Amino acid sequence: MTRTEKLGNVFRAFSQFHENERLIAWVQRQRIIAWLTPKRRKFILLFGALIVGFRATMQRYMKWDDTAAQPWLVPPLAFPVLLALVYLLYLAAAHFQKLPGTIRRRPQISLHLLFWAMLAFLWLTPDNGGVLRNALVLVAISLPFLLWRSGYMLLSGQRGKARGTTFRDHLFYLWPVWGGTHTPIGKGADYLSPCEARTPERYARSVLGALKLILLALVLELVRLVLGAILYGDSNNSVTRMLGGTSLALPRVNELVTGREAGSLVTSWIAIYLDLIWATLTHAIHGHKWVSLLRLCGFNVFRNTYKPLWAESIVDFWNRYYYYFKELLVEFFFFPTYVRCFVTRPKLRMLTAVFAAAFAGNMYYHFLQSNESLAEGDLVLVWKRLSPRLIYCFALALGIYISMLRQQQRRGNVAETRSATWKFTKLRRIAGVWTFFGLLNYWNIRSTASIADRIRFFLSLFGL
Repeated sequence: MTRTEKLGNVFRAFSQFHENERLIAWVQRQRIIAWLTPKRRKFILLFGALIVGFRATMQRYMKWDDTAAQPWLVPPLAFPVLLALVYLLYLAAAHFQKLPGTIRRRPQISLHLLFWAMLAFLWLTPDNGGVLRNALVLVAISLPFLLWRSGYMLLSGQRGKARGTTFRDHLFYLWPVWGGTHTPIGKGADYLSPCEARTPERYARSVLGALKLILLALVLELVRLVLGAILYGDSNNSVTRMLGGTSLALPRVNELVTGREAGSLVTSWIAIYLDLIWATLTHAIHGHKWVSLLRLCGFNVFRNTYKPLWAESIVDFWNRYYYYFKELLVEFFFFPTYVRCFVTRPKLRMLTAVFAAAFAGNMYYHFLQSNESLAEGDLVLVWKRLSPRLIYCFALALGIYISMLRQQQRRGNVAETRSATWKFTKLRRIAGVWTFFGLLNYWNIRSTASIADRIRFFLSLFGL
């Protein structure tokens, strides 16, 4: 065995420590692992869900109305209403077959119509409605976080899997202690149940998997700090201070798009690629933290981000970059469209389903994230924030569809993998994916730049 092979074996043993059987056996014997039975873990998660839910309700209210004279009164009124709503949705899932036929056929649409009916009521009532109206506004602001999680619960009911379950079997993932965004990390009960560690041995594996993600998040955080110091000279970066402020002082894409910084053609392209790397690192760090906590809770689920920068196709990058958001779009938009539309025309069927998910569903999801503006009826501000994303979502959907067609054409092409130039082909594909998402990503950055500014910057990348 050569020295290189030995080093490779050592690296694999270190990087895959969570699969070491001796280490798993040692962790399994620890008292805390034996004590944290599935029943005890679930009790902790349920208690935590109530605390997290109330705390999040309070935080949303303070963010929406930080000048309120009695901020302590509205959240205690709003939270029981939210709890009652999700309990009613649980009853609907558990007794799905007893629901009216219209709701059974379109449970997700019915759920979202309930939310929009609440918004319509708020828009039609005066703003000076007092404490009760403020409590209803807070309910409406808080609902977008619960909509997709409740959607997974209804989906479980539609599949007949919620029958016989209790409210406790669902409440813990509606306000999860592991955190996250409006996207449910770990989806719902149908996905979490098979991933639950029901034995000490499986729980030990889950804990070690969590430890690996925590370490990986720390490494990526260090990489991001170093890059921020060397490339950009971030002022609030400890590494920048260690370097005495010395850096390449490269501009960020947002600064180039808004015109705050001027850059050459080469500098602009470098900024495009570096911004993609930065966004991927940031997203991976957050995702690893959420999933590591989920694994510590005993659910050995799949990562949220898994090596997207090594993807050789657009659809593969999309699958790896934000796994649970992709799953949300697939579950609630892609599959319902795919099974109903253009069944006899495969390509048009696929095109429609992809656009329903990556374009329409993507836009709708981010439309709901403007929850404060929606509750106040400020649709002009919502449009101003989201209008650049229309181009992002359209280009993304078109890119995913074309990528899926190309993958179908390449499927089974064994000769290509045996080609003498396959490594070059692989690098070329990775570069193509980076270029596509780099050019796409700046349409999605939060910025004061208008669509005209972004178009102007896009044309400048090609010397126009």
